[in-house]
Amino acid sequence: MKILSVNNTADIYGSARCMERVFSRFAQDGHEVHAVLPKRGPLADHLEAHGVRVHIHRRLAIIERSQLRSPLGILKFLFFFPVSVIWLAALILRLRVNVVHTNVAVLPSSALASFLTGRTHVWHIRELLSEFGSLWKPYQYYIHQLSSAIIAISYCTRDQFSPKLRDKVHVIYDGLDETTSKPDPVRVKAFRESFASKGMLVGVVGRIKWHRKGQEVLVRAAELLRPLHPDVHYVVVGSAAPGNEDHEIRLRQLITSSGLDETVTMTGDMQDSASVFAALDVAVVPSVQAEPFGCVVIEAMAAGTPVVGSRNGGIAEQIVDGDSGLLFCPGSAEDLAESLHRMLTDADFRERTSEAGRRRVRNEFSLENTYLTMAALFDELAGPGPAVGVAFQDSVL
Repeated sequence: MKILSVNNTADIYGSARCMERVFSRFAQDGHEVHAVLPKRGPLADHLEAHGVRVHIHRRLAIIERSQLRSPLGILKFLFFFPVSVIWLAALILRLRVNVVHTNVAVLPSSALASFLTGRTHVWHIRELLSEFGSLWKPYQYYIHQLSSAIIAISYCTRDQFSPKLRDKVHVIYDGLDETTSKPDPVRVKAFRESFASKGMLVGVVGRIKWHRKGQEVLVRAAELLRPLHPDVHYVVVGSAAPGNEDHEIRLRQLITSSGLDETVTMTGDMQDSASVFAALDVAVVPSVQAEPFGCVVIEAMAAGTPVVGSRNGGIAEQIVDGDSGLLFCPGSAEDLAESLHRMLTDADFRERTSEAGRRRVRNEFSLENTYLTMAALFDELAGPGPAVGVAFQDSVL
C-alpha cells in the first residue's frame, strides 16, 4: 500500500510524535510511506530514519488562530490554499498513492486534493475545536464530506461532531511501543543527579502554554506544598512554541515571585522523554483546557511513573482515578496539591499506581493495537487501487 501522510509541523511534539510512531510502523511492515511537512526539522529526520520518504511543501495551507484574527492572515491563507491543493494533487498522482492521511484538523487542502484525485482520504482529528466557535459548525461538514473515514483520538474528540456526522468516525487511541520507549538507566541517573536536592522529584513534560497546559498550576501547588514537603523538587521540561516565548517568561516570573527559584527548575526541551519520566517520582499533567488525548500520560505510565492529571478531556479517559493515577479539578492548585500530597506520602499507593499504569498501557494503549486497527481500516478503505479522480486524471499532473 502507498500512503501519504500530511502534517502541519516539522517538530516532534504531540500529534507529530504520534504520527511518527504509527507511520514508521507502516514503513517497517513493508508499506511505501510518504510524509509532507511544511519545512525541514527534527520530525523529518526521525521519519527518514525509519524509512518514510519526506516531501517539503513550504506553502502548505495551515489554519492558525493568529491568521484568523487579521485580514492579512486570512488573505494569506486564501492564497496558499489553492496552491497547496494543486501541489498535493500533483504529488498524489505522481506517487500513485492509495490512501491520503491528514494528521490534524487544521490542514484542509489535503482533503480536497484527495477528492480531486479520487483517492481514499482519512482525516485524523487530534484537536478539540470548540475554540473556533461558529466556524466549527460548517467545518465539520467539510471534514465529513471529504473523508472516507475520520479517526478521533478519544471519545471527547469524537463527541464534538454533530451526532449525524459520527457515522464515519472511528475512535482509535494513540499508542505507545514500550519496547522502543525504554528509559536509559544512565540518563535516568544523570537527570536525577543534576539537581542539588536529593528529595523526591515531581515534574511536568510538554509545551509551555500559560493557562492552557497548566504549568503555572503546578508552580502554585508547589508553593502550597512547600511547608509539608520542603525537600521535594519540581521540574518543568519543555519550551514555548515559536511566537509564544512570553508564556515561558511569565512562568519564570511566577517561579521567582513565589520564592521557588531553588525548588522549581525549568530544563528546556529534552529529547529522551522516556528517561525523564522514569527519573520522576510523580508526573503531573496539569492542563487547564481539555486535552484531546495527551500522550504524556501514557508515556509516564509506560515508564512506571505515577501520574496526577487534570480531570478533563482525554486525560480522564486514560487515568482510572485511584487506580492507575489520580485526577484533580482542572486549574485548581489546591486540588492538585492535595493529590500530590497523597502520592508523595504513600509509597505503597505509588507502587500500586505504577503497576496499574504499566498494565493499562499494555492492555489499552499499545502501539501494536493502534497500528493494527489503523492498518485494517486503511486496507478496507483502499480496496484494489486508486479510483479515477473527479477533476484530475493521472495523465494530467
